[in-house]
Amino acid sequence: MTDSKILNNVFYIWAFVLIARPQDFIDALIPLRPAVSISVVVLILFAIYHGRYKTRYFDNPQCRLYIYLLAVMIISIPFAYYRRGAFEFVFTKYIITVVFFFIFYKIIDSEKKLHNIIWIACLGTSLYLLCAMYRGETVSGRLKYGDMFDPNDLAFFALSFLPFNNLFLSKNDPWWKRIISLFNIIVSILVILMTGSRGGFIALGVVVLMLLFAHSNIVKNIHKVILAMLVVIAIVYGGLTIDFSRFKTITQIGEDYNVWDETGRLEVWKRGIELMMSDPLTGVGITCFDEAIGRDRVERGLQNIWQPAHNSIVQIGVETGIIGMALFVLISYKAFRIFSKAKSLGNSLYLLKIGEMARIGFAGHFVSSMFLSQAYSLYWVYFVALSSVLLRIGIDNVPSAMNVNNASKWSIKE
Repeated sequence: MTDSKILNNVFYIWAFVLIARPQDFIDALIPLRPAVSISVVVLILFAIYHGRYKTRYFDNPQCRLYIYLLAVMIISIPFAYYRRGAFEFVFTKYIITVVFFFIFYKIIDSEKKLHNIIWIACLGTSLYLLCAMYRGETVSGRLKYGDMFDPNDLAFFALSFLPFNNLFLSKNDPWWKRIISLFNIIVSILVILMTGSRGGFIALGVVVLMLLFAHSNIVKNIHKVILAMLVVIAIVYGGLTIDFSRFKTITQIGEDYNVWDETGRLEVWKRGIELMMSDPLTGVGITCFDEAIGRDRVERGLQNIWQPAHNSIVQIGVETGIIGMALFVLISYKAFRIFSKAKSLGNSLYLLKIGEMARIGFAGHFVSSMFLSQAYSLYWVYFVALSSVLLRIGIDNVPSAMNVNNASKWSIKE
């Protein structure tokens, strides 16, 4: 095994640990802190062999934008409502996600490696969701599992990688991989329904509609029939154990407390925007939204309740200011655009297929994140890294005489 393969394989293991979170269902792993421990090994190997990877971060528009966003996040720390908490989050927790992004971009440099890292994400997601189904607890009719995700977050997690399973239903894939992928789709849909997440249900509807009706070069008619059957099977099977009453309230939104109550999401979003405008350049600091809302309520003589943003754009806007919010939206838009235009990236059919499924997955991910505080999610960063790699590999596959024009086509004036 070559040195580069060793680094690749350790990185794949690390990606699986970050996504599948085996410490949530194997208690013996908790003291070992596998995400941190393996990240150290990856960093050491990368430091030794980084010279083999010639790509530069600032040559890629997505990487540049993400670096700018990181700079804005760090600059906001001295101005945070709770400086110590903001500092510790960025440099002891979020730093793992940052390292994952930059190493992902460097070493995932071929279609085969893209295939591997996407398969690992699908497999890791399925394993976690399967454990959630059979080891999780149902609270007020909603599935909950582990300390990382509440029911809404669990649905968000299931949605992000669901469409990628379609990449492994080809006749060219081994029969066992096709069976696992079909199983993954069923499990993902079931878990989303079992969580009772209305935002997740809406996002699932977006994903299913895009898979069924959007023009596709990978999802053939037979696949659409199979998908429709899987959705029906999941709903019928789930109907025996799932409380669908929460989903029915989507049609009665005017009666929901989120619309009219002072602690509802609409009011929280409104107050969040006002807080952002009061600190437009620095925001209130990373992870300080809850405290900012709590202080604001006390000052106005309201209930002393701290609440999360329940909207990723509002969250990052309040915590990092207008510039941070603009960068987050721009990076997301750019990722969706790259996925949508993957056909022009080196004229590769496989890149086109990845782009199609990534576009649908990211659409579901983004819609779901509009109801959650997931601005710093590993899964958002995964999509951004994937978009940057698709862009780089696509440009590298184009004849050198065309590289300049193709790179210019995809550039963004930051």
